[in-house]
Amino acid sequence: MKVIYVNEANLGDVQAEALDVAMALGYFDGVHLGHQEVVKAAKQQALKQQLSLAVLSFFPHPKSVLIPGFEVAYLEPIEQKIEKLERLGVDIFYVVEFTKELAKIEAADFMQQYVIGLGAKEIICGFDYTYGAKASGKAKAIQQHVPMSIGVTVVEELKWQGQKISSTLIRKYLRECRLQEIRSLLGDYYKTKYCCKNGILPNYSLPNIGKYKILIEKDGAISEAIARVKSKKKILLEYDNSAFDSVLTIKWLEKIGS
Repeated sequence: MKVIYVNEANLGDVQAEALDVAMALGYFDGVHLGHQEVVKAAKQQALKQQLSLAVLSFFPHPKSVLIPGFEVAYLEPIEQKIEKLERLGVDIFYVVEFTKELAKIEAADFMQQYVIGLGAKEIICGFDYTYGAKASGKAKAIQQHVPMSIGVTVVEELKWQGQKISSTLIRKYLRECRLQEIRSLLGDYYKTKYCCKNGILPNYSLPNIGKYKILIEKDGAISEAIARVKSKKKILLEYDNSAFDSVLTIKWLEKIGS
């Protein structure tokens, strides 16, 4: 998968080299099952129309730019999102730098510059996708902002136990330590990466304070362990294998104590 970082300065150069694509739109924090449905729908269109499959997202999170002092509880960093999208078969991942200037672009102009301009021949998004200044552009109105020759697919809401599968719900369950429910929303256990010297890597969120059963993955080896979450960024690990001395992948299984 090719990862292309886009900003106001290089937009023209990226547009000049853009391939024709079926483009999935969204922020995709966590790449949960709802996000995966959008990517799968985009992949179907890509195969049908013989296009490359692209995803267009942003970084940093818009709220961190638009709201002074706002601390985003990211579910994962760009690097892990890249790994997940690549496994879903995405060919191109456009990461647009979100700035205050970008936030002022009108909905129609955003579609022309950052979607059509980046080669989108088919556009796919979730039912609640918004775009443009003050989120004025809505998913079901995209066709008004693009040529009639461009196909638009809006993926309907995906629910689990009557609730919309969303990054917001996953964050709520993290705060409530409901890790089994998170697994049902992600299709896998929630993962973070941990450096034995420096702690949790940036742009991950942790479950609330408590004692947890976890799995540690390192170089293909898996070990059961215990983690104690001490704060939003600090954990203490209890495990036997002293070979785990660098960056570990932690799968969060269940809370077992306070």
